[in-house]
Amino acid sequence: MPAPQTPQVFPEWMPPHLRLMQLVAAKWITQPLLALSRLDVADLLAEKPRTVEDLAARCEVRPDPLRRCLRAAAAVGVFTELGDGRFSLNPMSEHLRSGVPLSLRDLALFLGDESTTRSFAHIMDVLRTGEPAFETANGAPMFAYLDDHPELLATYQGSWAPLTEGVAQALLKTVDFNVYGTIADLGGGNGALLRVLLNAFPDTTGILLDRPDTIRQAHPDLTDGPLSSRVRLVGGALPGDIPQDAGAYIIKNTLHCLDEATVKDTLCAVRTAIGERQDAQLFLIESMVVPGNGYDWGRFVDIEVMINCGGRVHTRDEWADLLPECGFALESITDLLPPQWLITAHPQ
Repeated sequence: MPAPQTPQVFPEWMPPHLRLMQLVAAKWITQPLLALSRLDVADLLAEKPRTVEDLAARCEVRPDPLRRCLRAAAAVGVFTELGDGRFSLNPMSEHLRSGVPLSLRDLALFLGDESTTRSFAHIMDVLRTGEPAFETANGAPMFAYLDDHPELLATYQGSWAPLTEGVAQALLKTVDFNVYGTIADLGGGNGALLRVLLNAFPDTTGILLDRPDTIRQAHPDLTDGPLSSRVRLVGGALPGDIPQDAGAYIIKNTLHCLDEATVKDTLCAVRTAIGERQDAQLFLIESMVVPGNGYDWGRFVDIEVMINCGGRVHTRDEWADLLPECGFALESITDLLPPQWLITAHPQ
């Protein structure tokens, strides 16, 4: 059997008008992918390729529409249709499995949830008012809505946990946290990042700060497991409740979810908590908008947070201006794990 072709979203033969059509008709791709994620098709294919009839029986759906969704996904490189009618996993669909490194299953489910698609339908309101649309579409700001919908909150937390694991492994190779004594993870979710750091740096203790409902879902290793004696769990909200006894302050993928005034207030609050301790360090892990017209993940994350929570993904120059305003000197901005950057600063 000949090797299957590697599909491309924009194959070389495709003229500009069809490339544009591919973009404006993106739901033809994303909606089948979301449906296949909800059905856990990638998990069902983990052992071996399966026929559509087998998959349909296991998923309790009809074979014909399932086949059509699978072949649409295969056309852009997610899943592979074999010559004998079976479908199999491939490198991209591996990331739709649950519980694997860099799994995107929960992220797909969160981005495809009706609450977020409703907010995107209000993009014209965002353009006219400059205000996020999630509350207009759903009756409450995004994080308050998540607190009232525990299942969706768990999916939201699960969206970032596998990516956080990858970021954590990259961070281990970059920073020796033993020298800082106590690591404060501000807005750290269920503690996935802090857990990796505490395991890797035995001479450290940790502080996990996040909203109370999120702290209640902290990883068991941090609540009553082997790391519980080395960590303090703090239910609070930025920009308040910043601990004053940490040597390293980490804020990962949180500031871009906040409006600009809250970002400044948060950075200033961290600087106030540091006080005269010149050996303390600030580590920001963020997407970033880069110059030029190339493919830039930061620009797409920027649209997500603009619509749903009024946040912003910053440029390098914006960080260079913002940090000194809040009492920090920018040390470096380095590529960490695409699309994440590590921004390092110290008190000035």
